[in-house]
Amino acid sequence: MPDGSLAALTAEVRQLRLAVEELARSQTETQALGVYLSAQQSRLQQADQQYAAARRELDSATAARDRIEAQLTDAMAEQPRATSAERRAELEQAIDDLKYEQARVDRDLQQARNRENDLSRELQSEETRWNDLIARLEALAPQR
Repeated sequence: MPDGSLAALTAEVRQLRLAVEELARSQTETQALGVYLSAQQSRLQQADQQYAAARRELDSATAARDRIEAQLTDAMAEQPRATSAERRAELEQAIDDLKYEQARVDRDLQQARNRENDLSRELQSEETRWNDLIARLEALAPQR
């Protein structure tokens, strides 16, 4: 019987050793994921801030475009009613200036849209990475 007890004890010690090794591996992986989560959270916050700045830039460019469009519409509506040649010339110059400014703002607006789209995709990518890390961490958590 002593041999049987020793064999059972040896088997139990092996199982215990395997359990301790698995626990250590799991803890190490959990700690590593915690570090990755922290770094990913920083990247996610930075991407979110950049996206918010791009949205503000886009809103500002859109508002500028709308203001110029209103000024251009007003100037074009006033031009036929101008009674003096001097006033018509002033309005024509103002219209040309506004069209030039409108073209510049349109370019800025397109660049802002492109930047906002790029940053939106980047933010979605960072959110996906965050969710993947959370899922991996949850998979390591003990089942209750």
